[in-house]
Amino acid sequence: MTLDLAAAKKLALEYLAEQQSRPGGVPYSIVDSRIMEDDDGWYFPYQSVEFLTTGDMNASLVGNWPVFVSRDGLHVGPCRPEKWQRRN
Repeated sequence: MTLDLAAAKKLALEYLAEQQSRPGGVPYSIVDSRIMEDDDGWYFPYQSVEFLTTGDMNASLVGNWPVFVSRDGLHVGPCRPEKWQRRN
């Protein structure tokens, strides 16, 4: 199975929904303008909805790694974005 961007984003959103339902979790949103693709899959940067809507730095997530979704869908979760960092 090989995913396309839409299917990969759906998996990333499901992962984030699970994370925000945990104690201390807050609503998250993927930052579409920063999604990166490489040969292995997609990196989905995310931020708190509150920060994205208000710009309040107190609501900003700091140090979070993007959610990586592999092309085969077998890996969904945070991943150190080495390739992503080189492109930005």
